[in-house]
Parts: sequence; C-alpha cells; structure tokens
Amino acid sequence: MSYQLDRIDLQILRVLHSRGRIPVVELAKQVNLTTSPCSERVKRLEKEGFINGYHAELNAEKLGLDVQVFIHIRLDQTSFSIFEKFAKAVELMPEIEECYSLSGDFDTMIKVRVKNMKAYQEFMSSKLGTLPGVIQTRSEVVIEEHKTGFGVNPELLG
Repeated sequence: MSYQLDRIDLQILRVLHSRGRIPVVELAKQVNLTTSPCSERVKRLEKEGFINGYHAELNAEKLGLDVQVFIHIRLDQTSFSIFEKFAKAVELMPEIEECYSLSGDFDTMIKVRVKNMKAYQEFMSSKLGTLPGVIQTRSEVVIEEHKTGFGVNPELLG
C-alpha cells in the first residue's frame, strides 16, 4: 500500500521546497508540531521517496554560464538501442542539464548551459555531433528567463 500524504505532510513539503536547509525546530513550529514528530515525518517522506534530496540552487550568471540553449534532436530510429546509447552518452556531458524524450517531430530535447556562444559552437561540433544516432537538430537560444522552477511546484499539491 502506498503512503498517503496528509495536510501536515503537504505543509512540510511546501516549506522544504522553498527552504531546504530550515532547521527541524523551525520547520516544526511552522507546521504546528513538536520537533520529534516533525523529524519523523521528514524521515518518512524521504524514505517513501517524496523527497529526492536537498540541493543548492546555483546562480548560472554569477558562475559565468551565460548561454542557455534548448536543442531538439531527431534520432536514427532504425534501432531502439540507439535511444539507450544516446541517453547513456548524454549522462556523461556536464553541459547538458536536462534531457527529455518527446512525441512529435523530434525524438528528444536537451537543455544545455555554456559560458558563451563560442562554447556553444564547440559543444555542437565536438560533442553533440558525436552522440550516437543524431541525424537532425534544431536549437533555440534563450534570450531571457521569465519563469523557472526547482522541481515540483508545491502549489500543485493541493
């Protein structure tokens, strides 16, 4: 039987989503629990897989990673193994932040972040071009971010 989230679990998830480093004592106060039951709930949420980890959100601009590109990729579909080989190769490339399989005109989409356009050109020619099965790409450079997220939006939890 799967674990059912209650109102307090949802409150805990909302707070941890925005403040992952909040001390348990403060978290407990915000959700109207004592420290021990709050800590037990957090551990249960982690154990049940509702919380995958705690991360620092890095500022790409301050780190000099100014170019963000979404690249749609069409793969040679003569063999299913090409999708597996592609996915494994993508895992090894630090420039690729995200990768999705898609329906529609393209088979996959990656989100790439690099320092500048020269680094993007180098990525396209020396890395993306070497990935297994790539037969066509379409790139879209991000001009400005209007909304970004960090995991599941807790407002969707009800």
